[in-house]
Amino acid sequence: MQLRNRFYLSDIAGAEGDSRIERLTASTGWIKPLWILPRAWCVTTSIQAKGVPHHKTAALVRLHLNRLAPFADCGVYACRSGDWVHLWFWENRRVRELCAKHGLDFATLQLAPESVCFPKRQEGTVLYQCQQGIEAQLWHNGLLIDSAWWPDRINADAWQAWRPTSAAGTGARSQVASWSEMMPSYVTPVESIPPVEHARLSEPWGRNLLGVQWWHVLKDFRMDMLLAVAGGLLAGFAAYLTTQWWTLQSLQVETEKKIASLSIRVDPLNEMRSQALLRQQWVNKLVSLRNEDSIQELLKGLQSVLQQQEAALREFEYLDGEIRLMLVPVNTELNIASLTQDLEAVPKLSNLRLLPDSDARVMRISAKIQRFGKPTGELRVLGQLQKPADSAKVDQPSLINRSGKREKGE
Repeated sequence: MQLRNRFYLSDIAGAEGDSRIERLTASTGWIKPLWILPRAWCVTTSIQAKGVPHHKTAALVRLHLNRLAPFADCGVYACRSGDWVHLWFWENRRVRELCAKHGLDFATLQLAPESVCFPKRQEGTVLYQCQQGIEAQLWHNGLLIDSAWWPDRINADAWQAWRPTSAAGTGARSQVASWSEMMPSYVTPVESIPPVEHARLSEPWGRNLLGVQWWHVLKDFRMDMLLAVAGGLLAGFAAYLTTQWWTLQSLQVETEKKIASLSIRVDPLNEMRSQALLRQQWVNKLVSLRNEDSIQELLKGLQSVLQQQEAALREFEYLDGEIRLMLVPVNTELNIASLTQDLEAVPKLSNLRLLPDSDARVMRISAKIQRFGKPTGELRVLGQLQKPADSAKVDQPSLINRSGKREKGE
């Protein structure tokens, strides 16, 4: 189905009843039909628009419209072609009478003169056999330069008489056109317009400057066609959304599979990182503990004792002013009695006790560190602040295990 059908308005003038109109408008295309006015019903003229911007051409036409209109109630079709604006005038009273007689709505009728519906030419002259009369058109570079109409067929003498008349009237337009001195052959209705259906009539090659704007074209669409187009657009949009949804679903599944495969590789790295972080935390706690003033003084005192007794510190535990030490010999066995006496002489150590499982190779002792200053009500365990806990809830002191073995205490 074509966009819209085109019919001569004069075809309904002699129609008997409504059967002719119903047959003409039975298939109107996507939008309402275009009704063509015969060239014999129109009066044409041209005005020069050289130097006038295209968007101001309509204002120029309205400025000269009242002066050029040949009828009191006048319809007009104006289109620009290069530096000239061509105007076709017709009598609206005649069109209204036809519409009232045959039940057509004049307000919504789309009208165009026959001249703008003939095929557009690129160059030269052409004679068209109109529905009533003959029209000559002169084209140059795809622009309509001039046109003329005669009620009957003309001969070569009439053609030669029109050429200088047109040249004088059009001035510069005729100078750039390629004229044919020989009269061209007629383009008959059989060649350009089938006599019954008029299917080969073209859409107007020029837009009416005084017609409806492009955003008003929606009202020209048939309601059933509008519904069909809206339904098609909605169906297409729904299909597009469905396709996008399935595409996103497939991408999500693929992404989840990739994440799962990467997780298998990343999990061991995360575990190693966690272990490294734990070790770093313990090292930080140990560094913080060693930096305490009381612990620094204690370690200096222990260092001298251990050097005298040829012993080494294997483990060191500290909690709430109590320490537990594991001592091992450097070369020979430990002298437990002598080492105990030297440790009791270390400043800030008190309540020294020898823990079970102590012997000449491994000596485990427990002692209290004398604390100075006002208590803060908090415990510092390996460099971290903790709230004091009930003695019943404190199970074991924190341990920095260097040998992999944790003591249970006494």
